[in-house]
Amino acid sequence: MLSFGDLIFQSITILILLVPILFLILIIIFIVRAFRRMEARAEERLKLDRENIAFQQVQIKANNELNERLSNIEKLLKEVD
Repeated sequence: MLSFGDLIFQSITILILLVPILFLILIIIFIVRAFRRMEARAEERLKLDRENIAFQQVQIKANNELNERLSNIEKLLKEVD
């Protein structure tokens, strides 16, 4: 028959064995969450970079069109002189 002291000793022993396992599980959960956050940030940065590149391409196209118009105006002015 188990006495109250034996029951307490076994409970403490089980807790002592479970604490490192629980600690390890918590560390793994923390690491997984950190990687997920880093991945989400990387995806957001990639999305912003793509949007920025698309905007820059539009700006370059507009700039090239303006340069072409300016060249045409300069040609017309030279012909007038």
